[in-house]
Amino acid sequence: MAQPPLDKIAKLVSLQEKFRTALPERIAALKDKWGHIKQRGNHQDTLADLHRNAHSLAGSAGTFNFYRLGERAKDLELLLKQYLQGDHTPTLTAAIDHVMRQLIEAAEKGPDLPDLAILTEPTHRYDNCGQPLIYVLEDDAHLARESVSQLNHFGYRVQAFGTATELNQAVDRQLPDALLIDIHLGDAESDGAKVAAHIRSRVQQDIPTLFMSRYSTWDYRLNALRAGGQAYFPKPIDFDHLADQIEVVTGRRHAERYRVLIVDDTLLLAEHYAAVLQAAGMETETLADPVHLLDVLPVFLPDLLLMDLYMPSSSGIEAAQVIRQHGNYPHLPIVYISTENELDQQLNALRVGGDDFLEKPVNDKHLVSTVNARAKRFRDLRVLTDRDGLTGALNHISLKLALERELARTQRGNSLLSFAMLDIDHFKKINDQYGHPVGDRVIKSLARLLDRRLRKGDIIARYGGEEFAVILPETSLKNAQNVIDELRQAFEKIIFIQEQDNFFTTFSGGIAGSPPHWDMQNLIAAADKALYQAKRDGRNRVCVF
Repeated sequence: MAQPPLDKIAKLVSLQEKFRTALPERIAALKDKWGHIKQRGNHQDTLADLHRNAHSLAGSAGTFNFYRLGERAKDLELLLKQYLQGDHTPTLTAAIDHVMRQLIEAAEKGPDLPDLAILTEPTHRYDNCGQPLIYVLEDDAHLARESVSQLNHFGYRVQAFGTATELNQAVDRQLPDALLIDIHLGDAESDGAKVAAHIRSRVQQDIPTLFMSRYSTWDYRLNALRAGGQAYFPKPIDFDHLADQIEVVTGRRHAERYRVLIVDDTLLLAEHYAAVLQAAGMETETLADPVHLLDVLPVFLPDLLLMDLYMPSSSGIEAAQVIRQHGNYPHLPIVYISTENELDQQLNALRVGGDDFLEKPVNDKHLVSTVNARAKRFRDLRVLTDRDGLTGALNHISLKLALERELARTQRGNSLLSFAMLDIDHFKKINDQYGHPVGDRVIKSLARLLDRRLRKGDIIARYGGEEFAVILPETSLKNAQNVIDELRQAFEKIIFIQEQDNFFTTFSGGIAGSPPHWDMQNLIAAADKALYQAKRDGRNRVCVF
């Protein structure tokens, strides 16, 4: 695990200091309001405001390591709730006075722990462009060059070495994200396995390791497994399958960060939750008032909504009901956060649209664990409904929703958008000659190439059959043509292997832009016409409408 960047640590420490600095004023306000109520009688508005302030302090103090203060604030909140309900007896008044004195003493003592616990996020050695570094150990120079060339097509940075000494020197300079090693080097059959085992013991880290071999017997595979191998590839190498396995062992397939929308009227607390989740590798957005939820949801597209149960303008329960009534968010996970510890109230909150309940003060690790689990489940379910089962790209319906959204955003921002239609050439011949399973591999290979070589903000969809669509926001037609043409050139160089028979294939592309096409149907039709023009002109080319 890597430490989060210093700016994230500094943010958490800064928020704790802000809480500490603002505390005397908050305590004085509680004391003054209670004194006002005792002197001038029961002013309902002042009493309700005092109760809200005690609730807010009870929910936030523990988060910033003021645990004793949080417990006393919770006691005060419960007593004020009785007072709100009409119990104005001298006994209750005396009890509130006593807890108020304890509250002041706890605030003066400061935090119970000096420092915040800093959470960490999983580390990736590959750069911000999302290109994992792969080291290849292969003494066959031709195969080594071919491995570098083929994996480069899929967006990996690859370095090949002919000897174990060269590989070890490279590992000393920079750790790779994965190793691809020939298990047979020179005359010794187990050399590759020994090299991998030596590297693992020397660097004291588990570097994902894949082996290749000209043999495929049980003994050779077992030898590779015992050396830490996570995959085994008989020669000739199926590079499409190899790229698929590298995605798995490097964790690259799950690199997209979860997005969490935090709604809490206590801004300092919302910022703390955001900093903790960011340090754990998530993207966050904060809102102080749920009235803006329906404006933010379609823009931020969260994987989870983290929401306070009690807020001045509307409760978390009411906000959840409004969201559930909206047709676009019936399954968005909603996790409530509150000081509420009565089981009936918690169950009622969950009954009307919530998915989980976290009681304040929320332990940072518990917060991250709960959000991770709920967001992952939502993502998994969304894949089943929004994405194509074979490729993982958006399906036809989801593409149109995404295109409508991006066109509206383009028009609002007065920017550019390009839309491309791609079609694998002579695909029927591939199915007829090699069978549908091989055809499926070709489709998956193109999807993987698009996913790995395009930008994070670009949108890929399987339009149907062997046809794909790509949305390129903030991209001119000229730049889009250059991008798609580079992809076309990379795709035509990918080797597909079927029973010792190597073959290559190509795709054709058509591109249209917005402006001038602001209407979704017109934009799709224009890109489709450009695609058919590319087909008529001889295929394996890209045309612009």
